[in-house]
Amino acid sequence: MLSEYKSKKISLSTDAFILSPFDVLNVYRHRLRDFFNFDYQVECFVPKPRRKYGYFSLPILIGDTFVARMDSKANRKQGILTIHNIHFEPIPLTKPMVFKICDALKSFATFNQCDEIAFEKSNDNALLKTIRHALS
Repeated sequence: MLSEYKSKKISLSTDAFILSPFDVLNVYRHRLRDFFNFDYQVECFVPKPRRKYGYFSLPILIGDTFVARMDSKANRKQGILTIHNIHFEPIPLTKPMVFKICDALKSFATFNQCDEIAFEKSNDNALLKTIRHALS
């Protein structure tokens, strides 16, 4: 019976997932650092001048790699998801990965009852330009 489990392979999704800061994966910061080399903190508890990524930054995961984090606010009355900051991790992103991020952003906007996505800033303006173009 144990051999049955050993022979099964685990396959990771290649989709992009925007995670809540309170997702079980994010709760134990030391595990994120140790297993994923991802240093994460919910910055709503950090004084504004010391925040790096934003008030309520959300990790973005593809497979077993954290590729970005974003701070956003949904204005449901206007139907606009404003991304105050999208910060890309220092890893190479392929075109398919960028399109997966776009798909996740669209889904996230829809989930938050928003038809439009507006970006304010990013640490990678070239990548942000590509995402803006893909979403238009």
